[in-house]
This record gives sequence, structure tokens and C-alpha cells, in this order.
Amino acid sequence: MRGAAILAVAGLANRVVGAISRIILPAMIGDEGMGLFQMAYPIYSMFLVFSTAGVPVAVSKLVAEQAAKGNRRGTRYILRVATMILAFTGIFSTAVLFMTAGYLSRVVLKDTRAAYSIYATAPAVLILSVMSGFRGYFQGLQRMETSAASQIGEQLIRVFFMIGLAYILLPRGIEYSAAGAAFGAVAGGVAGFAILIAAYYRGGVPGIDGGEAVALTAGTGTGAGTGSGSGSEGVSPARVVDPYMRSSTALAVQVFSLSLPIVLGAAIMPLMQVVDAALVPVRLHAAGILGAEVTRLYGQLTGMALPLVYFPTVLTTALATSAVPAVSEAVAFQDRRLLLSRAQDIVWLGFLIGLPASLGLYLLADEFCMMFYRLPQAGVSLRALAFGTLFLCLQQTSSGVLQGLGAVSIPVKNLLKGAIVKAIVNYVLTGIPAIGIRGAALGTVAGFGLSSILNIIDLYKMLGLSLDVRDKVAKPVLATFVMGIAVIVVYDGVMRATGSNTLGALGATTAGAGVYGLTLLATGALHQKDIEMLPMGKRLARLLVRLKLIR
Repeated sequence: MRGAAILAVAGLANRVVGAISRIILPAMIGDEGMGLFQMAYPIYSMFLVFSTAGVPVAVSKLVAEQAAKGNRRGTRYILRVATMILAFTGIFSTAVLFMTAGYLSRVVLKDTRAAYSIYATAPAVLILSVMSGFRGYFQGLQRMETSAASQIGEQLIRVFFMIGLAYILLPRGIEYSAAGAAFGAVAGGVAGFAILIAAYYRGGVPGIDGGEAVALTAGTGTGAGTGSGSGSEGVSPARVVDPYMRSSTALAVQVFSLSLPIVLGAAIMPLMQVVDAALVPVRLHAAGILGAEVTRLYGQLTGMALPLVYFPTVLTTALATSAVPAVSEAVAFQDRRLLLSRAQDIVWLGFLIGLPASLGLYLLADEFCMMFYRLPQAGVSLRALAFGTLFLCLQQTSSGVLQGLGAVSIPVKNLLKGAIVKAIVNYVLTGIPAIGIRGAALGTVAGFGLSSILNIIDLYKMLGLSLDVRDKVAKPVLATFVMGIAVIVVYDGVMRATGSNTLGALGATTAGAGVYGLTLLATGALHQKDIEMLPMGKRLARLLVRLKLIR
């Protein structure tokens, strides 16, 4: 929880800083310049995904296992091997990007000026690839503050150089200004990497003996993953081997065996978006919706509703990242009780975040779309999508637990099954005139719903994972219901008093969050130990105990 909170704060800070660039840059270089800048971004992102190849998650898991054994030498050996892999893929991807920039801009993007922006981003692929290995290393040690500092430093310098170079190069032409903005990724990467390198050489690893492996006692001793249905991906202490006792080749093979399914899983989401882009307009036509209205509805779904649904996942993405080393550590300790406790807490926190977020998006769908986009009609798509937030949060947190267990292919298979269901539901429902674009939204809910449920079923089979119905399910549901009433009452009251939709939505959101938290405390769904795990949690817990809000 502490690591997730640190990463979540960093993620929110980065979004705020990024929002500044999205306001200033378009005003500076105009829509044409932004077009050239944005043309290069998907190509750069694709090469970066290929170059990092899921290695950071593998590094995080393997480092956490060795750190739990007190094996400092092993953690650094893993980092060295991973760095060699990432340097090779980074150099290869950067070279290919340089060599194909002209062809891509001419043939694919249909604007040769975009080549300048591609050239400008190419070095960032190498820098960010190697840097991602170091982030995985520190996350494996559960030093999330180092990873968070690197992320914030990278974003601040990126935005500074993006705006500064765009302004300096603007007199030379719009294509040079866009390229200057794109070069901000390189400058930010250098800054973020420098922070990680400084942290690496500044001191040792807390809690790790300086040298040989230190054997720890086996905890409660039965191991994990002995449950039925775990197959070859069960959790076994025998999997944890001192990496420096093996060759670099053997370790590299293990890294790739963990990272390859993660890459395939990362590719499913863009694939789902491509399928949507091809399928949804066709089925809207079949429903009798024609012309520009199809484009408008698709834009409302993908460009307006989906970003709002994804916003709460800033928290669960951080939680899933923190879950990998936390679970891997418990596996290395061979402590089944600790492993089950951490797995249940992580999945429960996904539920605790996703449930109120879903109801809030549902109740204020039109109001949020009016506040952010001045287009309340987009609320139709958002309302249909809203409860997909809960399933997405559960899918992310359960996937983090499975990755920590080493069962990296299970969430990929389950997400693929969800993608198939999503496509089927999209095809069937979107073509029905009475449902239309809501069918595509419900397809997304069904896809994430199936993948999250399958993940949890697999965790039950592997670990016996379960949640206390009264404390972990019924009480959060009650708190969410009370929150919903507060949201409606406060929004109506503020609207009558001020006539401002924005003030009403902000007031309702603030009140809803407060009521939800207080209800969780009043019903005993949150305990003192839960609060103490947060940053500065002990002070907050003491205050809440004095106020008799927790026990």
C-alpha cells in the first residue's frame, strides 16, 4: 500500500505537469504543428514497447525474490543481465527508427515533415529502455520513492525542454518546432535515468546483506500454488534460485520467459482498439446511423468516455506495480500465510477503489462530460461504460498478483478471452438500433468483466484466495450506496445555489469521497493496520483512534 500510494502520487503529479504541456504547446505551434508532433508519437511508442519487451516486470519479480533472501549480489547480477538485454534491444530499435524515419513519414504518415519528429524521439527509445530496467530493479527492492522521483524528474524536464525547444525553433519552421517538442522525450529520459543512476551508486540496498545469499526460515512452510488448476505455473519455492550461480544465458532465458507474455498482453489493448475502430462504425451503420454522426459517436466513446473510465486506474496501476515485488517477496520467504494475505489485500484494494469510482461515473456521467468537454451527450457512452471501471481495477490488481507469482501467461490468456467476448458483444449489440453506441461500451465492460473474474478464479485455484463477505464486500457496497446518496444530494444543492454544473460536479465528487471514506471507517471496513500502511499512516491512524473512527 505504501509503494502504491507513492507511485500513485507520482502518476497524478505527472498528469498535472503533462496537462500544462497540452495547454501551452497547441497554443504555441498550432494544430498543424501538433499534428506533426502527434504523428511521431505512436511510432515512437510502438518501438519503445518492443524495446522494453516486458523486461522491467521480470526484473522487479526476480530482484524481489533475491532481496527477500538477502542476496545483494544476486539482485545486481539480475540488473546487469537485464541492462545488457535492454541495451541491445534499445540500440536495435533506435537504429531501425533512424533508418526508417524517412520511409515512415513519406509512405505511412503521408507527410515528410514528420520525419524530423521521428528522428528527434529515436534516441529516447534507447535511453528509456535501459532506464526501465533500473526502475524494475528499484521496484523489486520496493524502493518506490526512487522510481517515483525518477518519473517526476523525467516529466518535469521533458515538459521544460518540450516547450522551450518548440519556442526556440519556431522561427525556423513548424516542422522544426514540432521536432524540438518531440526531443523533450530524450531530455526527460536523460534526467530520469540520472536520478536512478545516482540512487544506485549512492548507497547499498536496505535490508540486504553485502555479499552472499542469506537463507531465511521458511515461514509457515507449505509453499504456494499447490492448489488444483495451477498447472505448470504454480508457485514453488524451488523456482527461486540464486541467479549468480547460473550463466548469463540461463538468466536471460528466464527473463524472456517472464517478459514475453507481458509483451503479448500489452499488445492486446492496442489490438482491441484497432478492432473497435474497424467494427464499431460498421455496426453503427447497420443500426441505421449514417455519415458524420457515426464519427461523432465513436469519438464520444473513445476520446471522451474511455479516458474518464481509465482515470481512476492511476491508483490501481500503481498498486499492480507494487504488487509484483510484494508477492514475489512472499513467495521467496515460502510463507503461504503472508502470500495469501498480500494477495487478498491487493485484490480487495482494487475493489475498494473501483466500486465507488464506477458509481460516481454512472451518477455524474452527463455532468462530467459537460464539465470536461462541454458535451453532455457523451454521457450516454460514459454511463454505459461506468462499471467497466470496477472490472478494470480488479483486472489490473489481480494481474499484478499473478505476475508476482510468476504466472505471467495467465492474465494474458484471460485478457485475450475478454477481448474475444468484447468483440462479440460489440458486434451483436452495437448493430441493434435501440442500443447503438452503448453496445460498444457494454462490450468493453463485458470484456474486462470476464478477464477480471477469470483472474480471480485462477487465484482461488492457486492460493485459495477469498474475501470476507461482510467486512470486505458488504461494507464497501454499503459505503458506496451511502456515497451515491450524498453525491446526488450535494450536486442538486450546489446547482440550485450556484447554477454551476462545474461547481456542482466538483462539490459532489469531494463530498462523495469524504462520505465514502467516513462510512468505511464507521462500519469498521478499515482498521488501524490498514491506515498505518499508508505514507504518514501512523500519524493519521493515531488521530483517527483519538476521534474513535477506527479500532
